[in-house]
Amino acid sequence: MIRNLSVGAKLTKKTTSEEKNTEEITELDLVDLTSAFQYYVQNSPRKLNNIAQQEIGRLVRWIGPEREIKTITPSEIGSYSDEFAKRTSTDTAPQKVAYIKKFLTFLKINELSDGNLASHLRMKKSNVGKITKKLEETKGAEINLTEAGYKDYEKQLKDYKTEMPTLAEEVRKAAADGDIRENAPLDAAREKIEMVNSKIYEIEAILKVANIIDSSSQGDQIVIGSKVTVKNHQSENNQEYQLVEANEANPLVGKISSVSPVGAAILGRRAGDEVTVSTPAGEQVYTIDAIK
Repeated sequence: MIRNLSVGAKLTKKTTSEEKNTEEITELDLVDLTSAFQYYVQNSPRKLNNIAQQEIGRLVRWIGPEREIKTITPSEIGSYSDEFAKRTSTDTAPQKVAYIKKFLTFLKINELSDGNLASHLRMKKSNVGKITKKLEETKGAEINLTEAGYKDYEKQLKDYKTEMPTLAEEVRKAAADGDIRENAPLDAAREKIEMVNSKIYEIEAILKVANIIDSSSQGDQIVIGSKVTVKNHQSENNQEYQLVEANEANPLVGKISSVSPVGAAILGRRAGDEVTVSTPAGEQVYTIDAIK
């Protein structure tokens, strides 16, 4: 139920940049995320469909309904990208990401948020999908995972299987509620259960051919699974990474792919080596301080 909001709002049309045709609201007294969401639903130029409201609502619940908008950080939106990828099928992800980005853009152009949070919501392809494609290409060849990565997939599999009875009940209830030809909750429930079934199958296939890497037996060279401390000469900051295969990469937690610019540069190197990495900001020089 959307409550009435007492806000003084002046509506004007945005006519420049990527926010063209988005209504800009000035002097808007909205502090918490729930109030902003409710106002957005009520005053959107185009009526939001059920799927759009559901996706934005999931973001609001994940961050915290009573959360002050100004305190939301880019890293939280980045973390939500990971959560989004785990539960969303590749086919429907682009449209759902678009719904959420429009809401985050609404926060930005009305100066409700600090910075452009929408730019940190990226449509990441599920790691599971990447590995499934690789399995098909290699016809069952081994997939290299760190021990932590293997355990993470085991946890995902357990969580998905635990979720299935609840999803089946949601489908049953939605099917019993109204005309199934125009039943958005039923469509959403069926989509979710199909996605979870697919991911259960994919993860089980991964675990059957997974090879757990033991980086401790690889001597003093950096290999897949190595934990590395490097010093950036430009910033003089130390950074810690774990080198992993592309399917396990997650820069938000320090896991970088062996085919990324930094990963490719340090693979096979030793402590004390200096490497130069080409980045969009120019060349960056690193010294490898330690290998674990």
